[in-house]
Amino acid sequence: MKWRAVAAVLGALLLPVPLVAVVVSHWRVSLPRPVPLRAKVTVPMLSWEERRERPSLRQPCHRSRDCDPPLACFFDTNLGGLYCTGSECTMDSQCREGFICRTLETWGGELLKRCALEGDRREGEGCQPQSKSHASACAPGLLCNTWCGRSCQPDVPGSCPEGFFCPREGGPDGPSCLPTCEARGCPAGQACIRFEQGVSVCSVIHGTNCQQSPCPLSQVCETRVRPARPGSVRMRCVARP
Repeated sequence: MKWRAVAAVLGALLLPVPLVAVVVSHWRVSLPRPVPLRAKVTVPMLSWEERRERPSLRQPCHRSRDCDPPLACFFDTNLGGLYCTGSECTMDSQCREGFICRTLETWGGELLKRCALEGDRREGEGCQPQSKSHASACAPGLLCNTWCGRSCQPDVPGSCPEGFFCPREGGPDGPSCLPTCEARGCPAGQACIRFEQGVSVCSVIHGTNCQQSPCPLSQVCETRVRPARPGSVRMRCVARP
């Protein structure tokens, strides 16, 4: 009878296994998944009559549900605040001279078409998507995905010039060439500094190069690039958040 007792114990132990598998499988399926950029909704450009019918237009908001559909809650870095708005262009010709129609992402994940300033930043230099200054906006023909770069296709060899690479993920207007100095090195007096997205840029260091001299365990290396001063990076060790 011992074998029957052993079989009963084993059966009791193994019985929950299929149930666990089902639960785990359901949990995996139920996990929220990031929305691909191509699947995100682009907020339309409204006519004058449509704007008049939406009292929340240009009014402060915390999230897009505070706005009359199809308006979205947008953070304007130039004003330093959130407000309800729609797209202001669909093509470059709808923007005044010196501006170009570009796509921005709202905090809620919607996409907005806005007229962006064309500036002086060259390919591989840092930029600001909503810049009010020519000194931190990209030159004509370049996209601003933190760094100025031409549009590219990840699966097309030679899509970017030497010293650049095309990332799999891009900004709201698609992938653009990002700079790298890992292979070619830097001139005397500069160091190849790593940033997010696999970017690396030759820079003059202000502060301590904490990528070469690691910070204490209680601190992290902070690297800040100033778009108005290309090739200049401020680095320091700061307390962990």
